[in-house]
Amino acid sequence: MKRSFAAALLVALPAPALAQDTTDPREAPPEIEAGVPDAIADARVGLAHRPLGWLSDPEEEPADFFEALVGGKVHLHNRFRIELADTTGRDSSTAITNRIRLGYETKPFHGFSAMVEFENVWSPDKDNYFVPATGSGTPTRTVVADPTGTEVNQFYARFAERLGGVRLDVRAGRQRILHDDQRFIGNVGWRQFEQTYDSVRVQTDLGVEGLDLEYAYVWFVQRIFGPDGPNWDSDSHLIRASYEFAPELRATTFLYLLDFRDDAPADSTDTWGVRVSGRTILDEAEDYTLRYEATYARQSGAGPNPISYDADFFAVEAGLNKKGLGGVFAGYQFLGSDRGEAAFRFPLGTNHAFQGFADNFLATPNDGLQNLYAGLNTQLPWEVNASATYHRFWTDRGGDDLGWELDGVLSKAITPNWSVLLKGAYYDGSSGEPDTTRFWIQTEFSF
Repeated sequence: MKRSFAAALLVALPAPALAQDTTDPREAPPEIEAGVPDAIADARVGLAHRPLGWLSDPEEEPADFFEALVGGKVHLHNRFRIELADTTGRDSSTAITNRIRLGYETKPFHGFSAMVEFENVWSPDKDNYFVPATGSGTPTRTVVADPTGTEVNQFYARFAERLGGVRLDVRAGRQRILHDDQRFIGNVGWRQFEQTYDSVRVQTDLGVEGLDLEYAYVWFVQRIFGPDGPNWDSDSHLIRASYEFAPELRATTFLYLLDFRDDAPADSTDTWGVRVSGRTILDEAEDYTLRYEATYARQSGAGPNPISYDADFFAVEAGLNKKGLGGVFAGYQFLGSDRGEAAFRFPLGTNHAFQGFADNFLATPNDGLQNLYAGLNTQLPWEVNASATYHRFWTDRGGDDLGWELDGVLSKAITPNWSVLLKGAYYDGSSGEPDTTRFWIQTEFSF
């Protein structure tokens, strides 16, 4: 394989008409035009100072239910992407896709609010890549998991209020759920379609500063494969408790009881674990910051899972940052195997963010996986953010060498609402694992 992508590509960036509202709210109101009624002039002044997407002043409480209903916020997120992918044994892919996400959220009224959001993914040529989960595209091409279609992404009712000093946040319906670094529970946000959960979720601090308790019951998982893809019926419980003792130490415990019935019996698991994280400033000038995180978890097959197994997970990462320059980091992840019959897995995690951007290990091999990695990040001229990460992989069982990977990212925020990104990954496989190259060009506009 070892082909290189040397094509020059032109990306259509958002037109100036889509630029964000750049009015500085600290500036004096514009002059009122002669002959314009005061009410209209006041409305224009309000629009000039209103954050993009809001239909009313977000700082003003609604006077009644109707004002809460019509004075909320429009959410828009448009992402255009070109993904080039090539893997050993398959033809190369060129996936050109555009994802638009459009939603509306009411203003809270006595703590109650609601949100609805749709998303559409479009491609000018679906035959240039392959999506195994839906069967769309050309089966001989490299996998790119971005099918097309339209679906309801979020649709929920919410109550969020402080009651006698106790924070209470309850959501019911289809919603986004993100836990910690999304290793176990996430939205798979890198792909065009998002993973969301039909669930009831309760969060509270019980009136204790630094405490966060959460419980969610999930009866359906809408995965990243669009309206025609395989989604999962669920009878799952997500339980999490976290407490920040100080900026240097936050401790989190979690219990995830996942049952996906006949839709995904091999992913039905019980997992419990603990995570600690924190950061500390190392000097009086506050130029140097040290951060760390460590996680241990134990997993067993559960419910309809045909395999009875037990496996361990361990992860540690540390990073040192210097203000105005950037930072370096290093880490290790261990995904254990039970006799080669099954290994620790993450059925609801944002797995693209771990084990390399080439996505060769989205599913854990039955022999388990070890990943040792190190990287750096910095800001280049013109406020371009840059990062690079090197990975080395082995199995748990047998310690077989699985190869190495190099990932890199360049990104720049053109405005607070508009950004561009270049991202690449090269995986050099061993022990039968295929070489894989992926490269992305992307632009996003959101408010």
